[in-house]
Amino acid sequence: MRIWWQRLFGPERIAYRRYRELIGTWPKDLSWYRAAFTLPTSTPSREAYLLHSYERLEFLGDAVLQLVVTDYIFRHYPHFDEGEMTELRAKVVNTEFLTEIAQHLMLPSLILTEASALPRRQDYLADMVEAVIGAIYIDLGYKAAYRFIHKKIFPFINWSRVEAAEFNYKGKLLELVQQRQLGQVEFVVQERRRTSRGEVFLVRLRLNGKEISTGTGLRKKEAEQAAARAALRLLSE
Repeated sequence: MRIWWQRLFGPERIAYRRYRELIGTWPKDLSWYRAAFTLPTSTPSREAYLLHSYERLEFLGDAVLQLVVTDYIFRHYPHFDEGEMTELRAKVVNTEFLTEIAQHLMLPSLILTEASALPRRQDYLADMVEAVIGAIYIDLGYKAAYRFIHKKIFPFINWSRVEAAEFNYKGKLLELVQQRQLGQVEFVVQERRRTSRGEVFLVRLRLNGKEISTGTGLRKKEAEQAAARAALRLLSE
């Protein structure tokens, strides 16, 4: 009874209603959602960081989102093998798409960090989507997070268009290499030969001067993408 009074008439009633409108149900602990909408602008104490951390919520939310999307793909694409399912998931769960979702959900209006302290690039909005999912999961459980993803995110996914879209293996590889600080990536055109189909390119991909994959294609870009795809599989093993 007390919690309902707080939600409807207490000093936090506006916050309760705003988060209820976002997630589709009443939250229990507002502190998790406040943390999800507060970007770290300075280094907090370890105790404060571990208690309610935006980055820890983002880490948790990313895992939950990956699981829900993976579950959907597994059930709806029984003809896909592991590599194809991984590729389709990567097309969906990416920074560009999640940033668009943040805008659709009007998350910027809920941010508690001062505007002057926000990063110039809007990539953080993608992280915020994952932080919100993490907050829902830790506050209300997996079912609530699952419903939020299906009701608030999935409607914006055009699965047939996503499936048909050309995946940017080269961009994904460069992002992975940068994240892991693996070194310098170099694409080298090793050979150009004429065939009955036209000119074919052979590209070798080097990581820190060491060749790790090759790719062929009727265009240089196609060959680079093929080499990047092979490198991604190798680095993901």
